[in-house]
Amino acid sequence: MSTFTRRAVSGVIAIVAALSFTPFLASGAQAQNTLEKIRKQGYIRIGFANEAPYSYATASGKLTGESPSVFKHVMKKLGVNEVDGVLTEWGSLIPGLKAGRFDAIVASMYVTPKRCKQVIFANPTYGIGEAFIVKKGNPDGINTFADAVKKKLKVAFIAGTAEVGYADMAGLARDQRLIVPDFASGVAAVLAGRASAVALTSPTAKGLAAKNDKIERTTPFIFTHDGKVYKGEGSFAFRKEDTALRDAVNAQLATFIGTPEHLAMVKKFGFDKTNLPEHTAAQLCAGK
Repeated sequence: MSTFTRRAVSGVIAIVAALSFTPFLASGAQAQNTLEKIRKQGYIRIGFANEAPYSYATASGKLTGESPSVFKHVMKKLGVNEVDGVLTEWGSLIPGLKAGRFDAIVASMYVTPKRCKQVIFANPTYGIGEAFIVKKGNPDGINTFADAVKKKLKVAFIAGTAEVGYADMAGLARDQRLIVPDFASGVAAVLAGRASAVALTSPTAKGLAAKNDKIERTTPFIFTHDGKVYKGEGSFAFRKEDTALRDAVNAQLATFIGTPEHLAMVKKFGFDKTNLPEHTAAQLCAGK
């Protein structure tokens, strides 16, 4: 074999070896999961929608609320001391998570079968009912979705919220719905007369009403349909592949939710033992 031939063969072998080794390096680089990544970097970036009392930023920029408070506690237990918030419109939270803008949704998002097709949830941290925001005195007399259907009233809904699904089940016509991007827009629609009410969770409605003497919260209610009770139970959401992170969070929640420490933590946000969850994420994803 000539020197040229030997060198050519050696070169081919080297190239084949390099190509064979490259996938190994790539797979090794990808082996680090999100849990390992956030532990190594010491922080996690989360998406929130600025909805008090669930997850919001104070005037000074501090991320607070029921969901961030519990999440920060869990993260510290997992060795992650910093939680950075990315303010996002509600309807963009799941797309933002899937696109990698952040590694978790920490907005007290309801666990629903539809959302479970796109993301995975930790077990719920709370359970609550619904309410409407209306003009002071509730001039249109709307207190439930059934009232809106019967009286043919228009209701505002925040895009992407569970209340939109309740409207479907209640039989509210499409032309009786006004979809808005955020909570301030919903209140503005009511004050401008473009909607008789804006549908929200009970604590959110309470918080908004406390800030504006031109509106009020209607009596809270639990939505029911065909004999099924729809008590909203929410938690943190993660990308489908982040099962290790979700499982680690669940392990911490199992020893924390419902304890005196947990109840004392969420009391200032209007939550108490009556707001404890009654289902697991798996049950809610299955529509139970």
